[in-house]
Amino acid sequence: MNDFNVLHQLIHLFKMKEDQQLERTGLSAKELYVLEHIREDNPWRFNDFAENYRIKPSTLTGIIERLEKKDLVSRQRDKADRKAVYLYITLQGKEIVKKHIEEDQLFFSSMLAELDPHEKLQFISLVKRITESTRLSDSGN
Repeated sequence: MNDFNVLHQLIHLFKMKEDQQLERTGLSAKELYVLEHIREDNPWRFNDFAENYRIKPSTLTGIIERLEKKDLVSRQRDKADRKAVYLYITLQGKEIVKKHIEEDQLFFSSMLAELDPHEKLQFISLVKRITESTRLSDSGN
């Protein structure tokens, strides 16, 4: 199997996981991503969230509207600065994130189940290196 096939098998594996999450939660990958990153203890300002996670404000607006309709997040204006909008996760949203994280942990464990402890550490180290270098090149650094 060549490198290209390995890449496409990984893409297929993660696409299957994404499809299962959509089926179980009714949320797209982007909606889950946003929901997972809304902080409970320190709410995000809408514009700061969009900038930090590199999501166009118009795209984030659509995602937040869909999550609000499902009672998973809320937007609240700041009393001192009426232009500032903060994002809050609801109790129902927290439950979905909790289950999502548990499922991710189970998925990852099952994905690595055939590897011995040394191979697991190697795999994790290599993936960290790849994602860090990709993140750096993506940001233009």
